[in-house]
Amino acid sequence: MTNQPDTSNVPVRPTVLFLAALAIGLVADRLIVPLDILSGLRWSWRQFIGGVMIVAGMAGVVDCRRRFREAGTSVHSRQASRAIVDSGLYRYSRNPIYLALSTIHLGVAVADNNAWLPLLLVPLLIMVRYTVIAREELYLERRFGEQYAAYKTRVRRWL
Repeated sequence: MTNQPDTSNVPVRPTVLFLAALAIGLVADRLIVPLDILSGLRWSWRQFIGGVMIVAGMAGVVDCRRRFREAGTSVHSRQASRAIVDSGLYRYSRNPIYLALSTIHLGVAVADNNAWLPLLLVPLLIMVRYTVIAREELYLERRFGEQYAAYKTRVRRWL
């Protein structure tokens, strides 16, 4: 028997990290120094491309949440996992929600012509990798053992 909680015990919700990076990037572009991205592209094309990326990311999040619900487990890393989700986007990535949130983040960057956002995405993903994903993977290894180990050998962390 172990004294460890039946969760990954992440210190902060990943969505909070993504929203914080988005807010910092938007504020930095308005108040510090505007940094353009794709400034040679017409406004309407940036809006279109960014919008497509945002919708694609949102579709990914919705699909992943649906897969969790179908598996009878929670998407929230602060709640106990009941199953390994390995269908849908989880056949290709162990972290498709974080990839979808990154796609939304980059879509906003393109639509807003804001280079701060992709610059902030790099430290954001490093933080997510080491403060969230590392804990989630340790928890899943502890909770599901060989089943999760087999999943890890079949599916990459990112893509």
